[in-house]
Amino acid sequence: MTLQISQNMRCSIGRIQIKNWAMILFITISFFYVVLSDNEDVTAQSTTTADNEFMNNFIGLTNKSGALTNSYQQEVGKWQNNEYSDTTIMMITNDTIVQINNLIDETNNLQVPEKFKDGISLYTKSLESERDSYKQFGDFIKTGNPTLNETSTDLLTDSLKYEIEAFKAIQNPQ
Repeated sequence: MTLQISQNMRCSIGRIQIKNWAMILFITISFFYVVLSDNEDVTAQSTTTADNEFMNNFIGLTNKSGALTNSYQQEVGKWQNNEYSDTTIMMITNDTIVQINNLIDETNNLQVPEKFKDGISLYTKSLESERDSYKQFGDFIKTGNPTLNETSTDLLTDSLKYEIEAFKAIQNPQ
């Protein structure tokens, strides 16, 4: 299956064209949120107390991150439907950036067993890309410059890629 997102924000999966790329991203992030929050096998694979503690903390962190992403995307949807003013979505965006910075701090403060360090590094990059995406989106709202919106979209795509790689690295540590 091939997934393509064009510059006009149309997403194609195989022959099916989906116009709302944000919905695809929202569904994908939601999927990973649900998979990790319900995946007891990940914890079962860990053999030491440190591994178990790390995995429990990491899953808790990803649950918070997923919930924050889902919530923010819902708020953006309300803005896109003209339910929120630019001022309101800017306040929500700024608050969300602060919350992502807190998640980055929480990630950096995890006690990470050596075998999971690559995964955590990728997960931190995911959070940083998501935060930077929202900053660019805020700048787009302020200026109306469509290039900033495209940059925001690219950064959000990068965030998702880093997150997928992080989950792979955590589930299959080297």
